[in-house]
Amino acid sequence: MTAPRTTGHRPFPEAERAGTLVHRFLEIAAAHPDRPAVVTPQARWTYRDTRDRAGRVAAALADAGLSPGDRVGLLFSHGAEMIAALLGALQAGLSYVPLDAAYPERRLAFMAEDAGVRAIVAGADGLATASRLAAGRPVLPYAALVEHPESPATVHAEPHAEAYVLYTSGSTGTPKPVAQLHRNVLHHTRAWTDGLGIGPEDRLSLQSAYSWDSAVQDTFAALLNGAALYPVDLKALGITGLLEWMADERITVYHSTLPVFRALVRTMASRGTALPAMRMLALGGDTLHLADLDSYRRMFAPHCQVAGAYGSTECSCALLRVEGPDYRPPTGVFPLGRPVTGTTVRLVGPDGEDVQGPGEGELVVTSPYLAPAAVTDGTTYRTGDLARRLDDGTLLLVGRRDFQVKISGIRVETGEVESALKDLPQIREAVVMPFTDRLGERQLAAHVVPSTGSRPVPAELRAALRRTLPDHAVPTAYVLLDELPLTANHKIDRAALPDPLTATPPPADHGVRRGNPIERAVADAWQEVLGIPVTGLDDNFFDLGGTSLRMAAVHERLTGGIAPGVRMTDLYRAPTVRSLARLIGAAPGTDAPAAPVTTAGEARGSRRLTARGRRRTPNRTPHHTNRPAAGVDRTAAPGEPRD
Repeated sequence: MTAPRTTGHRPFPEAERAGTLVHRFLEIAAAHPDRPAVVTPQARWTYRDTRDRAGRVAAALADAGLSPGDRVGLLFSHGAEMIAALLGALQAGLSYVPLDAAYPERRLAFMAEDAGVRAIVAGADGLATASRLAAGRPVLPYAALVEHPESPATVHAEPHAEAYVLYTSGSTGTPKPVAQLHRNVLHHTRAWTDGLGIGPEDRLSLQSAYSWDSAVQDTFAALLNGAALYPVDLKALGITGLLEWMADERITVYHSTLPVFRALVRTMASRGTALPAMRMLALGGDTLHLADLDSYRRMFAPHCQVAGAYGSTECSCALLRVEGPDYRPPTGVFPLGRPVTGTTVRLVGPDGEDVQGPGEGELVVTSPYLAPAAVTDGTTYRTGDLARRLDDGTLLLVGRRDFQVKISGIRVETGEVESALKDLPQIREAVVMPFTDRLGERQLAAHVVPSTGSRPVPAELRAALRRTLPDHAVPTAYVLLDELPLTANHKIDRAALPDPLTATPPPADHGVRRGNPIERAVADAWQEVLGIPVTGLDDNFFDLGGTSLRMAAVHERLTGGIAPGVRMTDLYRAPTVRSLARLIGAAPGTDAPAAPVTTAGEARGSRRLTARGRRRTPNRTPHHTNRPAAGVDRTAAPGEPRD
């Protein structure tokens, strides 16, 4: 068992003393030039490396004609290059707008136009998309920017200047921009740093997309404290690869949504892989249940703590609770935490008055560090979330005032999804509601009234919606109705909408049972993960209700059985039973090459060698044993601390 780590945490300075994000980063880089800063399976940058790359990007952006205060779009896949690009943009005094490469181009085009970006910076794999989005704006290849001659580290940012613009789901049918200032991000970094005790000895995972507020928390909590940041692409690694990567790299702080955490602990149990270096699990996006806390206590060492965070893009982390394995919540869920520094949270009843003592009301956040456009009076943000205060003062989240929901821990406005559905010619009316599927996961169901003479097919609706909506906002279930049910006063009766689990028939069997053994094994994995009785050989995984997280669950089952060498990217390339079986190379009568048989570690990128030249063995030591963890004797990188 690895002993609890000393993180080297020091209290983060108040925003007014820290200057800007760039000033703080350069100060930390000067203090820790040789420490690891950004680590991926493909890159291992020190603080000096990261600072130099960001400086060259900043100089190149200025030479390209961009001026302080301009907004620049950043189109990157998940990796290290995005970090250098956003730091460079900030150093040049620009505001960055993340353009998630996984989003539909139509959505990205709207975001770029709505934000008024002056240019788009793109990685190599995003240049073609950036050119289609450009609309007359310059497209600046990252590879060219980072080769710009070095120049003095001039900082053009100001504390009250805008740092970034993130887009969230909008109730009006289009994504909603949320801008934030340098001083405010510094304050939220202070709350996250001090709340989790982050210091230069820490190694933080970065799993969230760069367009999410949680990625802002992780990025700056690491790079403004001398810690190492580990961006990880779940779509590329899968759950098994994520687990092995974190074990290999001895990650100390893990931050994710609850659905991914639940998948992670299931894989830890099935694979016998422990994470003994982990000291903090930061879990958000949904309510932690007793079963989640039981998994945490069972799978992690006693020195590991769990943090439940509450917030939104507009207010970042407003409430935080950190507890150890001995904590027992007063109810069946992990309650909301306490207000972070510089923040007040109160309950407001329907009459607009504060709820004193036990009772229920809307959570209202007051702080001078809120996103400017979100506040009603300069310092107040109405979250729309309803909470209940118990007799002992404990706060429990109970629901929403509006139709906003969380899917895979990500905010979705059902109004935006309904608007996208009603824009389709096949649909006359649509109501979108959350439901719990057969596997206990929160999903969206679309109840639709077809246009006259139309009989829409769910697969076609999903495909059409994916052209405008991100994957997490695309409904997995579709219920066709003649008319929407109405209440006595002619409003939509949402309570009377049919249950999608009983109203949606399972897909017909198109030959899976008659398939070869590998096809049947693939189909069995699909059926177990999707919770449906049968699938067809040529049905698309995503048309059956598949999601990225469920694809990762299929990957975990296949690599643990018939296809140890299959990669996550293979599953996306072959989204039908027939094509995946051929790719694996086991289907008779096909000339498709077999998938290369590699270790899971090799599939996600070559592992580093130990001092003796051996490949490191993933740590599979349960935390309660006294044996030393495998691979902990490796040689540290320059400036890299040993456990």
